[in-house]
Amino acid sequence: MRMKRLLGTATAAAVLLAGPLSMAAASAQEADAGAGAGVGTGSVRSTLLGVDIGSLLNLSLLDDQSISTIDPVNGEPISSAVLNLLSVNSSVLGDLALPLASTSTTGAEDRAEVSRNTAANGIPLPVASGLLSGTLSSVVDEDGARSSLLAGISGDGLDLVGGLLGLGDAPEAVTFTTNAAPATAEGTRGLNIPALDLLNLGNLLAGIGLPLESLPVTDLVGLLEGLGIDSVLVGGEQVATDDLVATVNGLVGSLAPLDAADDAAPLDGGLCETVDGLLEPLPLLGGTGGIGAIAPLEDCTELPALDPVPVVGDLLDNVLGLLEPILGGVLPTLDGFELLSVRDVQAGMVAKATDSLETSVADVVASIGSLKVANLEVFDNLDLTQDLALLSGLGDTISSTLNSALGLSGLLDIDLLKITEQVTPDGDYTKALSTLTAIGVTVNPLVGALQTGSGELTATDVLGGSGLTGGGMGLLGGLLGGATSVLSEGVGINVGTMASEGAFTAVAALPPTVVDPPKVATPDGKLPRTGADTALPAAMAVLLAGAALGVRRLARNEQR
Repeated sequence: MRMKRLLGTATAAAVLLAGPLSMAAASAQEADAGAGAGVGTGSVRSTLLGVDIGSLLNLSLLDDQSISTIDPVNGEPISSAVLNLLSVNSSVLGDLALPLASTSTTGAEDRAEVSRNTAANGIPLPVASGLLSGTLSSVVDEDGARSSLLAGISGDGLDLVGGLLGLGDAPEAVTFTTNAAPATAEGTRGLNIPALDLLNLGNLLAGIGLPLESLPVTDLVGLLEGLGIDSVLVGGEQVATDDLVATVNGLVGSLAPLDAADDAAPLDGGLCETVDGLLEPLPLLGGTGGIGAIAPLEDCTELPALDPVPVVGDLLDNVLGLLEPILGGVLPTLDGFELLSVRDVQAGMVAKATDSLETSVADVVASIGSLKVANLEVFDNLDLTQDLALLSGLGDTISSTLNSALGLSGLLDIDLLKITEQVTPDGDYTKALSTLTAIGVTVNPLVGALQTGSGELTATDVLGGSGLTGGGMGLLGGLLGGATSVLSEGVGINVGTMASEGAFTAVAALPPTVVDPPKVATPDGKLPRTGADTALPAAMAVLLAGAALGVRRLARNEQR
């Protein structure tokens, strides 16, 4: 594909490094040399991250749109751009948003810069926390109409949706240019996300109504195995997961004979040996295992020499006392664990329409430097545009792996790429369209194996009200009217939703009449549709992330 040759696979955003407006003008001038005059419209739309939890919460991060047109069908030449840093729609919270930035001009450059901290602008902490910024520019001159944008996340990154998602520092996360010139109309986008963590385990389980502390303790240590966590810090020392699983299973198993006995009954040798035999990896009554009410014993024959003789309740206290430090290490490990960690997501796209199908281009390139699935698999240097069938299968594999590790069949559905590349005739116009969603995650309504309230020993039984997990999701649930299962009805997450479109026609093909010009960007962030029935449809959903170094305008003679 032509655009892949132009962009290369190392970094799709490299095409923007010269400066979006200057690049667009230069592209137009180069096209002028070999093509006749014409008119057209370039448009883009994107959302860096979208989260849909139905009526409870719908969040859109770094949502942008732009239209540049010199098509008389749309009135006088105009270029407009809008950046909405963060918006939230909720049946409980109402509509919340950071102040948007917009530019619109029919001539001289219009430039806008915006930087906003979520906390200082009315966004509650459980919904989002971080600093967002962007720069926009629009201009119309003899070379045509152009707009550009550079936006991203600054500082320590961004936490979202009760800690379910996290984005690292990415000041150049998204870029775009729209360009309408005498020989071409195009939209160009870039995406660059250095670090993205999806699906924090503690908050995910809390959100679907299965907080970690409510799970049977045997299921907790089973999660360690299923997720590939090799060891846990317990009492200041790293303990192998295999040893922890055997110990916890033994401790829990010892509760059955103890529960069957009277707590006040003197502990006899038979019961002592039964319990001690269940705890061979970490003897309850011997060596370092003895804690609490019963001093360490070499074996159960020493019981009669103790004064006073321990009762069954003392031994039960010992069992729970041994579980406390274990769970004190297991819970924080699982609570902060990320099921998907993605690094170095890069994408670039172009939709360029000229006066012929042969010279028009619609193309997308995208890659992921590293994708870590729990501690189970690491995929390096994924080219997201080489083999779509392979990527679809990989998404299914990741989904199956995580669902199996969690013991929750069908909970998660992961998609790595959805892409469109089209160059088509549309009446008198040539239309080019490129779209991309880099990563999609669906949390389905829960039908799974793990259950609460089963009567088995839980972390809450051992620790009481301390050591509880999923705090961020708990805060979000309280904010959303006391919802205890924020995610139980399902959630959709889309990362890097991008679209670029161009429509172009020779001047001779234009209709004889001109319709009213489109309205420029308004404070609600909405841009007009472009063209009549034969022109562009509304700008498509898009995400961009790239590495533009700045937004600037150069005069025509400097571009030559």
